[in-house]
Amino acid sequence: MAQSSAITSVAVEKRFLARHPSRRPWGAIALFLGPIMLYYAIFIMYPLAATLYYSVHSIEPTPGQPGLTTTYVGTDNFEALEDDWRFERAVKNTVKWGLIGPVLEIATALTLAMVVYFKVPFWRFYRIAWFTPMLVSGVIVGLVWRWIFNYDWGLLNTFLREVHLEEWAIDWLGARHNRNSPLGAVIFVHYWATFGFSFVLLLAGLTAIDEEVIDAARVDGANTLQVVVRILLPLLRPTLITVLILSFMGKMRAFNVVWVLTNGGPIHLSETVATYVQKRAFGWRTLDLGYPSAIAVAWFGVVLVGVMIIRTVANRLSRQ
Repeated sequence: MAQSSAITSVAVEKRFLARHPSRRPWGAIALFLGPIMLYYAIFIMYPLAATLYYSVHSIEPTPGQPGLTTTYVGTDNFEALEDDWRFERAVKNTVKWGLIGPVLEIATALTLAMVVYFKVPFWRFYRIAWFTPMLVSGVIVGLVWRWIFNYDWGLLNTFLREVHLEEWAIDWLGARHNRNSPLGAVIFVHYWATFGFSFVLLLAGLTAIDEEVIDAARVDGANTLQVVVRILLPLLRPTLITVLILSFMGKMRAFNVVWVLTNGGPIHLSETVATYVQKRAFGWRTLDLGYPSAIAVAWFGVVLVGVMIIRTVANRLSRQ
């Protein structure tokens, strides 16, 4: 009876506030929402608007006096992308990463999530250990793996030489032996550092599945493989789509691991769009933010189209 009265009282109060907006606690609302809205406006909306503005302008030092001159150039910055071989290489590298990285990451994360879900021996340790790399700063990850991959005294090559596999001890971060090794090393390190996030999301999705469904399948004689293929994976499909999109977006804007590990080199062999934008905006000392802004806007469109394609294909497959 008391619970029913409390529910009725709350409902009456909600209807009263809806009819009388002036009675709402606007001061408290502003106090709680104000800081986050201010943060959103300063650090998200303003940079976004500035990037769009600069993408159609050229910024150059004012002749004969201090200061910068902003000139409207229309689509010139976007047209210049066609003749930029560095941008082309960065796009190719990032697209390769966007195709390989999510598949590798989700396959690993899903397998490990299943291992923990079925509570194999030491599953509690695995649950913590596999997520731990996510807790380490990307800068620290890059520094540690740069030491491991060092050609002369790195841990990996030292081990290979000790076991008499000198031919496998290559320059992992350089082009001395294999031009594909720098990009491959970057993809692997980023995968190692981030697959824990996908692992946690997929494990949460598995945990949310009603265990009664699994028990019913067991009663009907389903083995573990049949439970995984016919029950868990179909029910996990929405989570898999979300993880795939998040992983794809993460690869498309990867920066810190690349910057610390190879700085996009050598000769742009591991360059990504994010690192190239950083170099053009601040590393070349041209003071022209127009061209890198155009790169960022164009790449945002590419990523948006990629996400829409993933969602469309995934939704069609889910209906089958």
